[in-house]
Amino acid sequence: MACFNVIDSQNLVETVTQLKPSTCCLDTIPNNLFKNVFDCLAVDILQIVNNSLQSGKFPKALKTAVIKPLLKKRSLDASIINNYRPISNLPFISKIIEKVVLQQLNHFLASTGCYDTFQSGFRPLHSTETALIKVVNDIRLNTDSGKTSILMLLDLSAAFDTVDHTLLLERLENWVGLSGTVLNWFRSYLQNRNYFVSIGDFVSESTNVTCGVPQGSILGPSLFNIYMLPLGQIMQNNNIDHHCYADDTQIYVSLSPNDYRPIDLLCQCIEQVKEWMCRNFLQLNEDKTEIIVFGSKTERLKVTQHLHSLSLKTSIKARNLGVIMDSDLHFDSHIKSVTKSAYYHLKNVARLRGLMSTEDLQKLVHAFITSKLDYCNGLLTGLPKQTLRKIQLVQNAAARVLTKTKKFDHITPILKSLHWLPVGQRIDFKIIIIINNNNNTFNLEAPFKTPKVTLQSI
Repeated sequence: MACFNVIDSQNLVETVTQLKPSTCCLDTIPNNLFKNVFDCLAVDILQIVNNSLQSGKFPKALKTAVIKPLLKKRSLDASIINNYRPISNLPFISKIIEKVVLQQLNHFLASTGCYDTFQSGFRPLHSTETALIKVVNDIRLNTDSGKTSILMLLDLSAAFDTVDHTLLLERLENWVGLSGTVLNWFRSYLQNRNYFVSIGDFVSESTNVTCGVPQGSILGPSLFNIYMLPLGQIMQNNNIDHHCYADDTQIYVSLSPNDYRPIDLLCQCIEQVKEWMCRNFLQLNEDKTEIIVFGSKTERLKVTQHLHSLSLKTSIKARNLGVIMDSDLHFDSHIKSVTKSAYYHLKNVARLRGLMSTEDLQKLVHAFITSKLDYCNGLLTGLPKQTLRKIQLVQNAAARVLTKTKKFDHITPILKSLHWLPVGQRIDFKIIIIINNNNNTFNLEAPFKTPKVTLQSI
């Protein structure tokens, strides 16, 4: 890919419509107003975008970012700097140009097959759920075959902030195949950037950006995926299964009874990963790296003892992409966490019942309760009804709050009136959607295990 395609006014309108109306303090006018008067500005914006694409230069005036520190989790100590994520707020016109470039880059990557097959981060029809379903399905198949699985969750420290620009440009050229004006554009985009930090009414001095891709930018996640392409090759060379979501990497191996050779391959692979990361200015956070063993209890105990003899510490459960996984794959801890959080929010919503319309109340329920029940619920397929009943009770309670019905009224007519599928059927429906969306775009390489839905076509 040596040159970009210029866009027309229709492409520009579609691009602007897709962007979120978040305003940056560097914008001359608020984004909501910008969109309202866009018809008057469209010709000038189109010229700016196409000039950037044709010249291979990213406008210098748009290379400044405002850093807004965002606490990674509410439960973390706000006085510790490492608990913050440096989110870049960028000018709106900058996001328009980035969006146009990303669309053309993604089209090129898809047509040339440059994507890492097992990278689910920031790709169409890929998500944390497809990543987890692939891994969990492989583990379940191994268990059914009498094998034990070892899953290692790798955690990188400040990965987006330490990307080396020279190495990234080399990958764009040699791994992806960019050249000419396109490669010059990315070089211009990465170089001579600067930022300042803004907290409340206080701002810092402007500082040059010497490495990293902006968190909060449109291109940043895709550029990071390209930077990490060699990592997948290391896994393949060592015959190690893996799946990534951005900088969260899952690597796993299966062991036959009393055969610990795959553990040696795993250790060898980890050493190569560490060496590669050192050469690429990345750091593996060993304190947050976790290992879980899956399989029959007897074999799990043997494998765990062998891992401990190699100074590899294991856990019986760990949080993986927002889901708590346990050695039995019963997801009891995850379901307990989800229902506890959902009930907390439902109580708060119930307090507002007399102050809001039913329509607005339903929006709150979907935002704070249903979204939690549905997140990665495809992993729960095949679980006993008694286990899923805990989630069903939350849905029932939410339906009663919305319809103002009594506790002992039959729930089925209430769910039908709201057009809500029961939890078990919602899970089956999710699996069907994933199959339909990914049948031709994402090869899961093995049929899922589910009692009601056959996925042999994948």
